[in-house]
Amino acid sequence: MSMWGTSRARRGAATVALAAALALTAAGCGGGDDGDGGGDEKSSETAETSGGGDSDGKGDGRQGGGDEEVPSEPIAEVKNKEDIVLRVLELKRDAGGFVTLNGELENTGAEDFLHIQDWSGREQGADKSSLMGATFVDLDGKKRYYALRDTEMRCLCTSGIASLDAGESLTVYIQFPAPPDDTTEVEFQLPTFPPTNLEISE
Repeated sequence: MSMWGTSRARRGAATVALAAALALTAAGCGGGDDGDGGGDEKSSETAETSGGGDSDGKGDGRQGGGDEEVPSEPIAEVKNKEDIVLRVLELKRDAGGFVTLNGELENTGAEDFLHIQDWSGREQGADKSSLMGATFVDLDGKKRYYALRDTEMRCLCTSGIASLDAGESLTVYIQFPAPPDDTTEVEFQLPTFPPTNLEISE
């Protein structure tokens, strides 16, 4: 199933809120974890913002790209042990100091997938129906970036996912604070999936 796009008003509000939050929020602590949760041990960076993911019972497939068209061909594809495929369609640098990952999750297995909480990470208070555990690492800058969230710990990412049925696909998005302008490639990971290198588009 596919739910591309969001309203310009929502994107504008998120951008304004993000700009304000980035001015107030500092970098977090360092450290990686095992292959199910993150990449190499690096310094960490995170940010807060106002606004967050909604829930509609199945999943919030809003895209961070507003009315702009999202590419249809993936730039990367990874699969976990439960036969869930993550296709990354783009990692795009946007105005306002953030980058947006647009992609798709597909259950290629024969069984329904119910362990959505595995994708939310280990942070206390994390939304267990979201992709909040996603990170990327700027290997040159030695910083890890976490998915943006608001002051109530709601992730600026797809949320409200109850399950992913056998054969079902779900459009997803995740927003991160932007690395420096000269960083053009990062290592991305969603818990349970192997890391993959992604190029940031403008």
